[in-house]
Amino acid sequence: MIRNIPFTAVQRALYELLSQGQSTPVYDSIITGKEKFPYIYLGAFEGVPANENKTVAQHTITQTIHVWSIKDGKKEVNGILDDIAYLLTKYTLPLKTYRQIGDAHIVQYQVVGERYENGANAYQGILLVSYTIEQIND
Repeated sequence: MIRNIPFTAVQRALYELLSQGQSTPVYDSIITGKEKFPYIYLGAFEGVPANENKTVAQHTITQTIHVWSIKDGKKEVNGILDDIAYLLTKYTLPLKTYRQIGDAHIVQYQVVGERYENGANAYQGILLVSYTIEQIND
């Protein structure tokens, strides 16, 4: 029954939800290093078939979301992560040709600091969210 992999639909919906629901810029393409801080980057996707038979095709999709800041301290990253968690758990993804089954599940979150050779500091927040997505029959 699985006819398509829902990565494009889910990434488009996540981008739309995060871009419209808060003010930090969201990127879904490889970062060039010229982006203005802070920003959100939609990172790695993972997916597996969750339930498949003649009439149903469901997928479990996990998306890694990165938040980058160069402000001193972790407060800015923590605030952006809070905004993201609120949006992901309050609203259903605006999907086409698929539907979200149940709630989003925040699987993991962390914040780390980095110091670069040039003396610059940056903070990275990482959030993993998991969804069950179902294909809509034609």
